[in-house]
Amino acid sequence: MATYNVHAGHNPAGKVACGAAGLLDESRENRLVKGELINYLRQYGNTAYDCTEDNGKNQRDVLEKIVKKCNAHTVDFDFSLHLNSGRNDNTGDGRQGGVECHISADNKGKKAVAERILSKMEGIGFRRHGSGIVIRNDLYVLNHTKAPALLIEICFVDDRDDYNQYMKVGYKAVAKAIAEGIMDKTISDGTKDGLADQKASDGNWYYYENGKIASNITTVAQNKNGWWYVKNGKVDFSANTVAKNNNGWWHIVNGKVDFNSNTIAKNENGWWKIVNGKVDFTFNGLAQNQNGWWYLKDGKVDFDFTGLAKNNNGIWYVKVTSIFFEQVPLFQCLSIILLLPGKASHISETDIA
Repeated sequence: MATYNVHAGHNPAGKVACGAAGLLDESRENRLVKGELINYLRQYGNTAYDCTEDNGKNQRDVLEKIVKKCNAHTVDFDFSLHLNSGRNDNTGDGRQGGVECHISADNKGKKAVAERILSKMEGIGFRRHGSGIVIRNDLYVLNHTKAPALLIEICFVDDRDDYNQYMKVGYKAVAKAIAEGIMDKTISDGTKDGLADQKASDGNWYYYENGKIASNITTVAQNKNGWWYVKNGKVDFSANTVAKNNNGWWHIVNGKVDFNSNTIAKNENGWWKIVNGKVDFTFNGLAQNQNGWWYLKDGKVDFDFTGLAKNNNGIWYVKVTSIFFEQVPLFQCLSIILLLPGKASHISETDIA
């Protein structure tokens, strides 16, 4: 495990030497992010010291006190959290000011960490300000801490587009992204992989991989409430179909596997024999659903079959015949089973007319 110093730059809001203020207040937001960031680092077994200064007499005094606190610990990295200013875009121009990381010229691994943080911030919707990495030799903290230091400008306080994105994701998501970049890992936040047992705040049940919604996943998955049809990472409660997972193909009714289903059900590939909720690909013969009797081969309705077929009730003649087009719904016209008493009989159109 690693050891880190983390601090929010500047005095608190309302005091001398406080941070920039606009649509966002730097001294307020960087302290919120700082607290969550430290929690995440500690959650994964790291040591994280809070070196924030709240009572500096002036900006220089704030910086000196922060550096003194940082240098009192032996750490792997120092992280200074800030929000930028200077965009003066209170109405929004459709383009974010963005996030950037400041490092000194002596790399010492700082560029790699900065790149990971920037990538994670991009993952929650923030764009880079320029290249995203700025070499600075004039910043007091970067030049005076014993450990390698990195200053993060999360976004611009006076940019409407930055403000909108920040408010959309929230300070906790920002802290999480930074923590993931620092530790070079994905934080699950306790969300197990697979289908969640409870609905999210938006009412959806989501499927997760590595702690994130897996929008590329379409399958049949289990949670404590049953087996469900997952489409593009979330349960589709409107689905009535036949869908597959690694264990087979399943009859889905209102988004859920119906294990009591014994019928013939359809999906985009055809109509299938369902036994206890699952497609029986070994079935060959006659079977029934609410629409009638059907001939199936290898578990699938064979709409091209004409001939004799047997079930427990006898032998029956199956034929595609145009005379039924006026007598039954269109979806039945492709395959009709003539249920006649006794053994197989040849039935012509004149016999039925």
